[in-house]
Amino acid sequence: MSIPAIRIMAKPHPKHAWLAILAIALIVPAAHALPLVGFQEHWPGTSLQTWGGGAELLNPGTGGTGGVGDGFLLVSTPFPAHLGAVSFGPEYTGDWIAGGVNKVHVWLNDVNTPEALEIHFSIGNRFNFWEYNVGFVPPHGAWKEFVVDLSDATQFTRIIGQGTFQAALQAVDRIHLRHDKAPFTQSPDYIQGDFGIDRLLLTNDAVPVRADSWGRVKRLYR
Repeated sequence: MSIPAIRIMAKPHPKHAWLAILAIALIVPAAHALPLVGFQEHWPGTSLQTWGGGAELLNPGTGGTGGVGDGFLLVSTPFPAHLGAVSFGPEYTGDWIAGGVNKVHVWLNDVNTPEALEIHFSIGNRFNFWEYNVGFVPPHGAWKEFVVDLSDATQFTRIIGQGTFQAALQAVDRIHLRHDKAPFTQSPDYIQGDFGIDRLLLTNDAVPVRADSWGRVKRLYR
């Protein structure tokens, strides 16, 4: 008499299952999160907060928009290279459309030696990333406020991946500020120089709210 074959199903090791879940979480942008209208990045003390990148980043702890004792993010390169900074911080992650954020205000400063800077804001994720066509020229040795208008898709150029600008705003996992010149592609122009960033504000002109720091936001949800 023949004995029917028995199929043995291997159960995945718990560690392997966890690694698979983690890999999926890293690949898919956290679109369920919402950025907070009114959040403002101040770079207190000498902290870089959640910012990094290929350029050299430093917070001197003074010289920001508030003057003596007010920190800011100093982005520099001592030789011709890509000059910019990026944040993958949770404060910028998620669906910006659902969160109601359609404006970004940022203060810039051409610190130290004057350079022919043209700073551009970029937003999205690694599959769908867009650069603001409007370049910001910070004044030498002084702070000036600039505004990014996210409500006009025609003012943005996709530099990475596929998809619409609206889709990128619904699944943000990073924002970026860098020197670049047209035409805009994934790889920006080289420059030797430095610039300062301060008081980066997420807002919506139709919803006036008090600007909050990320530290206060985190305290609200503890």
